[in-house]
Amino acid sequence: MSGLPPFAAPMPLDAAAPAAVETNRKAPTSAWYALVVLIIATVLGSIDKVILTLLTEPIRQTLSLTDTQLGLLQGAGIVLFTGIATLPLGWLSDRYDRRVVLAACVVLWSAATAMRGTAMDYGVLFVASVGLGVGEAGLTPITNSMIPDLFPRAQRVLANAVFALSAIFGSALGALLGGTIVHLTDDLRPWLPVAMQQLEAWRLTFFVLASAGIPVTLLVLSIRRTPREGSQAAKPGAPAAETSGATTLREHLRLHWRTFAGLVVGVGLTSVGLSSLGTWLPIVTARTYGVTPVQMGQGMGLAFLCGTVAGGLLGVGAMRYAQPRMGPAAALRLIMLGNLTAALLSTLLLFTSSANHNFALLGLLVVPLIGSAVLLPNVLQDAAPPHLRARTIAMLTLASLPFGVVGPLMVGMLSDALKSMPNGLAVSIVATTLVGGCLGAMVLRATEGPFVRLMREAKPN
Repeated sequence: MSGLPPFAAPMPLDAAAPAAVETNRKAPTSAWYALVVLIIATVLGSIDKVILTLLTEPIRQTLSLTDTQLGLLQGAGIVLFTGIATLPLGWLSDRYDRRVVLAACVVLWSAATAMRGTAMDYGVLFVASVGLGVGEAGLTPITNSMIPDLFPRAQRVLANAVFALSAIFGSALGALLGGTIVHLTDDLRPWLPVAMQQLEAWRLTFFVLASAGIPVTLLVLSIRRTPREGSQAAKPGAPAAETSGATTLREHLRLHWRTFAGLVVGVGLTSVGLSSLGTWLPIVTARTYGVTPVQMGQGMGLAFLCGTVAGGLLGVGAMRYAQPRMGPAAALRLIMLGNLTAALLSTLLLFTSSANHNFALLGLLVVPLIGSAVLLPNVLQDAAPPHLRARTIAMLTLASLPFGVVGPLMVGMLSDALKSMPNGLAVSIVATTLVGGCLGAMVLRATEGPFVRLMREAKPN
């Protein structure tokens, strides 16, 4: 989500070459290396995040947690503090070396993952989840800021597609590897120090994942420093100077507040339920059918992989068909349609009768969601000038915070209130998802006018 008056990046003062030079320029090998490293960091973040979902039931039993507390962990613990930290981290990445900021983020979320393994009560687990959320908050603004500077416009769509699909595959890989890591960690128990051999498998899993942060941090620091588009390269260690006379973030938000408000509220209402699906569907599956973390990881991973491939193909194909017919409105309509379709499909959860049915439903839900998600990065990047990219995305993320917090928490509270119902948790998930999805679609439809005007202004000549 984004916007700004002169959305196309201002030309550098020394840019005398014709536009054809930019069109024909190819990204160097170092750019593709940087993209691979960004993907690795994103996948590690996905694994560290999804592993809590796989281990929720054993953690709940060990620490005697309620569904409301689980909802707070995912909502306030991760989503809320991820959003709060996104803006300052976006500001830092707009002004200072993005490699150093991202490396610090990896160190922080890895330390928080290790802290989860030490948790003896809910308070420590909550604080560790806050640390994880703050660390991972840097991923979105930093990567969306770096990719346009690494790749010329002719290759940017490809780079964004590769990164977006790889990041989404990271969720599937996180589920698959997470379950495998739980199994392997338990098998390696006899080889661990005596003091660690008696620890629960979920604690050991967190420690193993935390150690992976060290090599990933070194990889991030090995990325070649890249000058920012639209400005001359800053000296190492110096803040990135903003273009003289350029639109400020406040002016940008003021000029396009209708679009931003509509996008935040529309997507936010939809995410109230859809964010709950990823959090609670695995939990209701484990609780109802007694699947192990390994089985959960395999089922979720396969569902995400299949759904991502189908959704990616669907999104690209739908955009090719819709763009010539709908113009700038195509992206918003497809995002709205994808999210609404997923919300309606969630009602099938009330009719599943096995763990495999739930995994199949998860894969089905992923298809329209991924179809929408692959369309978003280019819109975000084209709708903001280079010197505001990270902060614009961070500001919109911060504005959507209440919705991300409300979703998981609302499902947890409804589930605790419906304990007397055999399928109370499933009913809570469906009710939250369906209401939020329908209301969100209505708001996005009403936002189409200002959104189209913003996209026309942003489109480069």
